[in-house]
Amino acid sequence: MSGSLSGKFQGGAAGGFISFSALYLFIYYGFGAFSPLITQYYKSIHLTGTQIGMISAVAPVVSIIAQPMWGFICDRFQIRKTVLFGTLLVSGLVGLLFSTVSTYAFVFLLYILLSFFQSAVIPISDSLALGYAKKNHLQFGDIRLWGAVGFALAAFLTGLLVEKWGPSVLFYSYCLALITAMLFLIKVPEEVTESSRFTVSMFKGMRQLLRIPRFLLFLMASFCMFGSVNANNIWFSLYYQEIGGTVAGVGLAFLLFAGSEAPFMKLVGYFVRRWGLETTLLLAATFSAIRWFWYSSAPSTTAVLILFFIQGVSVGFYLATAAQFVRENTPASLQVTALAVFFSVGSGLGTMLCNLLAGWIKDEFSTLAIYLFFGVVTTLGIIPLCVIKFGPWKQIEQEQEWEATQ
Repeated sequence: MSGSLSGKFQGGAAGGFISFSALYLFIYYGFGAFSPLITQYYKSIHLTGTQIGMISAVAPVVSIIAQPMWGFICDRFQIRKTVLFGTLLVSGLVGLLFSTVSTYAFVFLLYILLSFFQSAVIPISDSLALGYAKKNHLQFGDIRLWGAVGFALAAFLTGLLVEKWGPSVLFYSYCLALITAMLFLIKVPEEVTESSRFTVSMFKGMRQLLRIPRFLLFLMASFCMFGSVNANNIWFSLYYQEIGGTVAGVGLAFLLFAGSEAPFMKLVGYFVRRWGLETTLLLAATFSAIRWFWYSSAPSTTAVLILFFIQGVSVGFYLATAAQFVRENTPASLQVTALAVFFSVGSGLGTMLCNLLAGWIKDEFSTLAIYLFFGVVTTLGIIPLCVIKFGPWKQIEQEQEWEATQ
């Protein structure tokens, strides 16, 4: 392994690649222990579908405010690693507190606190990794795929532990994973260039970003795509049990699903070079819509597991290319802010809407109807991706606009 890395990287770059890979592995291990199985904890304290939907919508609401704020702080003061270190620590410790509460009101309040600090983790880690990948001529997907590996392993192992010892174990797994990630963050290189330093206000920067047509259209698409994908992480556990599965089966399903993302993230560079970012994103969204409509037809658990690779094509491709699209279609001086706005809209607003409506749909109809809703939402997200691909706004025009505003 070390020999192949030394041949691919120069100097200390191999160590940076290993540190980034481990960082993503353990960050997403924590998320994989938490998100897919949190509904088992909600069931154990007897929450309704509407209450679960309200709690699940808290994180997106908080992130809409918090992520641009974290992005502004990082861009303005160039302290991305410091902010990420602190938010990982606090997020892990707050996660432990869930094991001590059992009422809706306290869970709701804890989720607000957790979401505030957790909302900084993905945009900042992606910004660090994108800068490193660009400097060393790598595909971001080569680093991001380790997040898929971590998520898959956590969902599977934590599912087994939850079935044996109860839902509280997921909070200990979450905290331990984030603290481990902090150890690898210490060795992660941080690229700082003069082009990334800026003095504009956060709101002026956001207004500048929202005047870029390709970026605005991509926000609309990601609102729909990430909304359903992130909401699925919350509701799949109940869905899988409704169609005849077990809690351990949920862990196995996420092992296969998230595990399939890694090889597709590895392959995404080939597809991007051959077809381009826009076509690759459009392909991913189309597969995602097909997947949700199929789930709404109540397939057998065996069929769901056999066709696990659909998640790799849809989610794997989209996750590995979305951040790259944002980076290539926004000014260099607003990179972290652009990623923060992107995640606020997709993982924020989109997830909020999907979780709120999913909770209501579960109580009024069924869990199957939730996935019909996800299919419709994702289909709507394909429309702005088509406009990006076939519309009049090309990247070169955006670059000319940025130069004119300097």
